[in-house]
Order: sequence, then structure tokens, then C-alpha cells
Amino acid sequence: MANPMYGQNKFDDKIASNAKWRLSNELDLTSTAGVYPVCTVPAGSYVLGVKILVTSAITAGSMDIDVGDGDNADMFVDGWDGTAGSVAVNTIIDASGSALEAGVASGKYYASSDTIDVDINTVAGAGKIKLLVLLAESAPVTLS
Repeated sequence: MANPMYGQNKFDDKIASNAKWRLSNELDLTSTAGVYPVCTVPAGSYVLGVKILVTSAITAGSMDIDVGDGDNADMFVDGWDGTAGSVAVNTIIDASGSALEAGVASGKYYASSDTIDVDINTVAGAGKIKLLVLLAESAPVTLS
């Protein structure tokens, strides 16, 4: 007998077809230190992952950035400092694992609309980024 959770009823596709990667506005990491909203999250949405796309090579220097939201400034990335030196253009940094110092790997549900923000604590010598945000805008199917 087939397992109803897999295969035949395509339950896994209900979430996968709903979630889409969104590309944020570009942010210049040499900008003045501060919080920059780069991506809007509609009410009732799930943020399932956040990655950083380098759109102009980063020369880290003493750079330090966080990625979060209105509730927690470092919800997804806490203290990315780029200490490895330069980060090449078109590199994608995975913010959900050990590539960065800390963060929330499992994502977040947003009952109210919010923004994903980049908090530049210390500016970079050079570089620009965009965020890739995996967003599911409506609730997945509830199992009974």
C-alpha cells in the first residue's frame, strides 16, 4: 500500500510549488552604517531561507552586517564579517548553516507584514549585495 504522505498525492509539491525565491533590492555595503529594508514580507507568509548574492565584489576590511526583520535585527544572519578577505561577484553565501557566525536556520512565519532588513554595523571597503529570500506566501496544506 502506498504511503499517502509521499509520491501519489504529491503532498511535498504543495509547499514546493508555493515557495518562490525573491530577489531583493541591491544594497551598497559601503553605505552609511544603519538598517536598510530590502525585501517586503506580506502578512501570512513563511520565510523559509535567506541567502546573500554578491553583486559587486566585496573587499571586507572590517565589515560587519546582520540580516533580520523588525523584531530581531540578526534573525537570519548575525555578524557576517567577511574575514576571509575578498568575496567574488556572483558568489552566493548560504546564511542557513555554518558559513556564518550565527542565525536562524529554520525560517519564520509572519502573521503581520514586515521587511527583511540588512543592518550594516561596519561598512565594507567595497561591495554590493542582494538577498535571495525563499518565501511561501500562503499557508501550506494542513494535515488532519
